[in-house]
Amino acid sequence: MMRTFPIFVSFDGKPPLVVGGGPLAAIKTRLLLKRAGHVDVAAETLNPELSDLEAEGKVVLQPAHPGVDQIRGRPLVISATEIEGEDARIAEISHGLGVPVNVPDRPALCTAVLPAIVDRGEVTVAVGTSAAAPVLAQRLRAWLENELHPRLGDLAELAGQFRDRVAERLPEGTERRRLWERIFDGPAARAMLHGDEDAARKLIDHEIETAALAGNGEAPESQGRVLLIGAGPGDPELLTMKAVRALKAADVVFYDKLVGDGVLELARREAELVSVGKAKGAHSVPQAEINALLVARAKAGHTVVRLKGGDPFIFGRGGEELDALRAEGIPVEVVPGVTAGAAAAASLQIPLTHRDVSHTVTFLSGHEAGGKAPSFEHLDLKALASGNNTLVVYMGVTTGAVIAQRLLEAGFREALPVIAVENASRENERRVATTISALANDTGSLGLKSPAVLIFGEVAGLPAAGAVETILAQEEVVRAYA
Repeated sequence: MMRTFPIFVSFDGKPPLVVGGGPLAAIKTRLLLKRAGHVDVAAETLNPELSDLEAEGKVVLQPAHPGVDQIRGRPLVISATEIEGEDARIAEISHGLGVPVNVPDRPALCTAVLPAIVDRGEVTVAVGTSAAAPVLAQRLRAWLENELHPRLGDLAELAGQFRDRVAERLPEGTERRRLWERIFDGPAARAMLHGDEDAARKLIDHEIETAALAGNGEAPESQGRVLLIGAGPGDPELLTMKAVRALKAADVVFYDKLVGDGVLELARREAELVSVGKAKGAHSVPQAEINALLVARAKAGHTVVRLKGGDPFIFGRGGEELDALRAEGIPVEVVPGVTAGAAAAASLQIPLTHRDVSHTVTFLSGHEAGGKAPSFEHLDLKALASGNNTLVVYMGVTTGAVIAQRLLEAGFREALPVIAVENASRENERRVATTISALANDTGSLGLKSPAVLIFGEVAGLPAAGAVETILAQEEVVRAYA
C-alpha cells in the first residue's frame, strides 16, 4: 500500500528552507531551484556551489540553527545538515508546526518525500517509491526522460494560453474535453512538438471555432467513433500502447466477459463501463443488440471503445461489428490484440512454428453455432495430418474429446502431443500435457475450465518453461512402463 500521497507544492509565497551548507544541501537546493525563484539556506558557511548561487541571488543565507519563527509558514523544509541531532530537531519543530519536512536518508523523520523528477517546463512528472527504493525511482525517471517529448512543456504552455478562450466559447463538460483531446491528439500538437508554434496556434484557433459552432447548432455536430480494441488474454502488460491511449480517451467501454479487471482499470475514470459479456451457451447480450449499442452511442457523438478479449478478428466476432458500423457510416478504428494462442505459446516458450517440426499453424474454433462440436468440413484434415503442422483450438474445453477423435480418424498419430493452457498469461494459468489418444478417451480428465486453448502438434512436445501437468491414457501408461 502506498504510504505517501503525491502532491505538487506551490513556491509562490514564502520560499522553501534548506538547513545545511554542505554538498548534500547544495544538491537539494539545486533541485528546489527548478521551481522556486530563490531558496533560503540556513547555515554557518556555504560550500562553493551554494556560495555561487548566493552571488547570483538564487540563495539567501539565513542564520544557522533555525527555530520556530524561521520554520513557520514554509511550504517545505529540507534538513540536510547530516548531523543526526540537528536534523532531528528541525524535523521535530516542523512536525509540530505542520510544515512538510524532508530529511535525506532518514525516512522516519520525514513527512515529505522528494520524488525523482522529469522536468518538461509546464509538464512535471514525479516518481516516488515512499523512500523504499530511490534507485528504482531514478531508473523510472531515466526511462520517462526518453519517452516524453522535449517540447511537451511548450505544448502545455501553449494550451494554457487558450484556456480562458475555451472556457468562454464552450460549456464545461464533454464538449470541452473532446476539444482538448482533438488538439492534443491531432495536427496542432504535432505542429507544436515539431517547433512550428504559428501553425499550432492557427490549428487550435480552427478547432475552437469549429467546436463552438457545432455547440451553437451552426455547424453539423461531429459524429463519434468506435475503436475495436483487442484486450489480449488478460495480462494488462500485453496491451498495445494504442489500446491504452484509446481506453484513456473513451466515453464508454463495452467489454467482454474475458477482459481482465487490470485492463479495465486503465480506462478513463469518467468512462462508462458496460459489460456485454458472452460465454459459450450464455450470450447475455445478443450480438445484434451489441451492434445497435455501438451505433447508437457513436451517433450520439461519443468515443466508444469495444473491448474484446484476445484479438477482435480471431474468433472475436469483430468482423460482424465492423460490418454493422460501416453500414451506418460510423468511423471505425481497429487495434489488434495478442490472441490467446500466441500468449499461451509465449508463456510456455514453445514456438507455434519451428523449421524442424512445424511449417504451418492453423487457428480453429472448438465449436460451431449453437455450441455444437465442430465438423471441420471446411478443412482437409488428412492433408494436415500428413505434414508438419500445428493446430491451435479455441473454445474446445467441452468438445476436446470429439475434436481429438476426428483428428485420429483423419490420420493424426495417436501419440501426437497436445498441450492445453487455461487462463494464458494470467496469474492462475494452468498447463496440461497429454496426447490425442488420451484426450479422445476423456476430455474431462484434463480438468480444464474456460478460457483455454489446446495446441496439437509436434511443437507441443518440445520442452516447456514452467510447471506442466501430464495426463496420459491408461494404455499409454502401460506402454510407458512396459
